[in-house]
Amino acid sequence: MKEHYVLAIDVAKGKSMVSLISSCGEVLISPYEINHTLNDFKKLDERIRKLNVFNDTAVIMESTGIYQMPVKRFFLENNYNIFVINPMYSKMYKQNLRKTKTDKEDCLKLAELFFIKNFKEYIEPEQYYLNLNAMSRKYNTLIEAQTRLKNEFRNGVYEVFPEYENIFKGNLIFSNTSLEFIKKYPHADIIKNTRVDALANTMANLNGRHKNYYLKKAKLIKEYASNSYPSISRNDQKVDNLLITINLLKNYSINIENLKIKMIEKAKRSYMFDLINSIDGIGEFTTSLIIAELGDVSRFNNIKQLTAYCGLDPSIKQSGSSINIGGPISKSGNRYIRRILFVTVQNIIPIASRNFPNNDILLYYRKKRNEGKHHYVAVVDSTTKLLRKIFALCKQYTNNM
Repeated sequence: MKEHYVLAIDVAKGKSMVSLISSCGEVLISPYEINHTLNDFKKLDERIRKLNVFNDTAVIMESTGIYQMPVKRFFLENNYNIFVINPMYSKMYKQNLRKTKTDKEDCLKLAELFFIKNFKEYIEPEQYYLNLNAMSRKYNTLIEAQTRLKNEFRNGVYEVFPEYENIFKGNLIFSNTSLEFIKKYPHADIIKNTRVDALANTMANLNGRHKNYYLKKAKLIKEYASNSYPSISRNDQKVDNLLITINLLKNYSINIENLKIKMIEKAKRSYMFDLINSIDGIGEFTTSLIIAELGDVSRFNNIKQLTAYCGLDPSIKQSGSSINIGGPISKSGNRYIRRILFVTVQNIIPIASRNFPNNDILLYYRKKRNEGKHHYVAVVDSTTKLLRKIFALCKQYTNNM
């Protein structure tokens, strides 16, 4: 039987512990530390090639964000077969072994994992899905930053014109008309001293309409402003801060929309796009987010693996001889896809109620509600149902290829 070898790399910031081990357990290169420099990488590569095992050597490492990138780049460019795995899976495997915790031990346990366990469903997705995932994570970052700015904007507007929210209600306060209007008139006193027709003309120019269309709204704004007593004067620095916040909000909105367009274009290259998009209530952008976070579903052997990856598998609690396997979801997997699926189901339910009464996700949700389950519990159950449907569609497609 031909012997195989694995170079196990325990990655840290700027350095790694490495060891070369055979499938028979022979340690060809004892664990030692290298820096993430070209010289150290080349010396390690030379040692492996001198042992005449290069063609039969694979590389295994944990996914550690940006720290792994120089290591991964070097071995890819030098034609090594690389496996980058989810650190959560290797952690679960390590917990089944001795509790010793050193970098050398971690390195050796990675090698054991390669030869002993079937870990391929936990391998890092191919570059296409990684790039799509990077776009998804950037979208999340932008949305979180935008939310903070929106809260800051609301507080700023309340200080300069408390009644403004009575005019642009709800999310309309973040509309382009609202932002541009308060940007031009960033204080109630300024509005108070401006003619109604000028206020109407400003809104009309923003939307390409005749000013008469906005006269009623302009009069209302003028009335509110005339009786308003803001907490700060029009010369306060906070007025300038509000203008900065408005510019940032507009820039974030533009970047978010551009990113959404790019994500959809990229996601359409995946065989999964049309399959997931065909589900009633799921639009193109939601489809893109799902693909970005799930990666290629075909790498999972069964629905249990995919459910565990999403952290939607039930937690198991045991006390003595009593075992509860119907507990809450574990939440140990990918929190981003879990949130996306949860929000997707909440969107599907009202859309399907109006347009697709026989939608299986809607029927499943109603079944759970009729069983007496709380709304959010029923949504979580329906989320698992949606995941099973996505898995079935993708598996059926790949099996027929």
